[in-house]
Amino acid sequence: MLFRSFALSAALAATAVAELVTVPIRKVPDKQHHANLLSSHTPPRLSVMSSSTAVAVTGRKLIRGALDHDETVVLRDLKNAQYYGKLKIGTPPQEFDMVFDTGSSDLWVPAKSCLSKSSNCSAKKPYDESASLTYSEVATGSQSDFNIVYGSGAVRGKFGVDTITVAEDYTVEGQTFARVDSTDGLGKVYKNAKFDGILGLSFPGISRNAGVKTFIANLHEKAGAAKAMFAFYLGDEADGELAIGGYNEDLMQDPDNINWVPIERPAYWLIAMDQVKFGDTVITTEKTGAIMDTGTSLLYGPQDQVDQITSAFEGARYVPRLSLYNIPCDTDIPNLEFQIGGQAYNIPGDNLMITDDSNKYCFFAVAIMKFAVSSEVDTLDEELEEKVMDEIKNLAGEAGQSPIPSEYKHNTWLMGDSFLRQQYNIFDYDNEQFGLAELREDLKE
Repeated sequence: MLFRSFALSAALAATAVAELVTVPIRKVPDKQHHANLLSSHTPPRLSVMSSSTAVAVTGRKLIRGALDHDETVVLRDLKNAQYYGKLKIGTPPQEFDMVFDTGSSDLWVPAKSCLSKSSNCSAKKPYDESASLTYSEVATGSQSDFNIVYGSGAVRGKFGVDTITVAEDYTVEGQTFARVDSTDGLGKVYKNAKFDGILGLSFPGISRNAGVKTFIANLHEKAGAAKAMFAFYLGDEADGELAIGGYNEDLMQDPDNINWVPIERPAYWLIAMDQVKFGDTVITTEKTGAIMDTGTSLLYGPQDQVDQITSAFEGARYVPRLSLYNIPCDTDIPNLEFQIGGQAYNIPGDNLMITDDSNKYCFFAVAIMKFAVSSEVDTLDEELEEKVMDEIKNLAGEAGQSPIPSEYKHNTWLMGDSFLRQQYNIFDYDNEQFGLAELREDLKE
């Protein structure tokens, strides 16, 4: 493995339902992340699908378990840019380091053949189907090819079926997932990354595999999770935590005070914001979209709003290669405020500056969301920092319906970890809602 993990340990904690299990993982120093981010940064791009386009809805099939409690996976804080934890596949289980990504819906890991077919796969932990007693091919007539296009190129493989285990106790049998053997399209970003694969936690409408339920969709229905719900605490320079089947009340200042907001359309975790404010300046009071995305570290906003924000900086220069604004290192950055569900959520100005390895150049940690039009697919290409992924491209939702409602097509923010670290975040799949709760006082940045 690329890093040494701590021994697995079980810990009791008060939760919304019962016992939680945690898996702690070491973190990478913050300095490394900024260097990697500034060496290769491609912003997300949102493109609009025509209503006549054929689409694929999907998910995956999994299934089983007999638990009636929550569980928790402790997430790695990779230089405050990427968080990931452990996942096991097969019998006996093969362990992988996975990005738990609320901005996508597919589960993939490198296949054993990836080691010889792709030059950037040599340091990865491959999945070996011949070593698993529970592996099977997908059913006859089911989709077998996995193809996804990233900003730097394509990733390809085959779908298969096996047992998936997360947080030790949640075991899902018959889960469809992708075994990737071609990752050269990702180049060095994947070679240098500290993860093996991705576990998408969004809705089935943006998955690449038609007709199969996603992992999160089946946790409650067939794997025994208390609820089809999960929650993130993203630690700042510390371990984070993914709670499965509910949420961890111990991490919240007041468990009775959760701000629930509805999902605008069950594809991405997209909610509506009431207002965006930068210092004393109101940027917009128009209804604005916000996609909650644990797979991205920065914030990305519509160009007109980001331009208005950066106009407050004297000497700010846009750097096309990085798609970021270079600003004087002595810039006094005010707080960035988002009003959601009638409540204000602030990102302190101190958290909105990125410094390069030489400490000579500084950049504003809010980038521009790129919008384009396509007649074939609807994409939200997401940047997973630390030279991980450039973009993630997804097919549209049901019946030609775009996963992004029309009113948000050019008016959506991508809310990465710099926002999500500010509070406890609850993803309620069954009720199609997102909850924000104040962190316990000693956990705040």
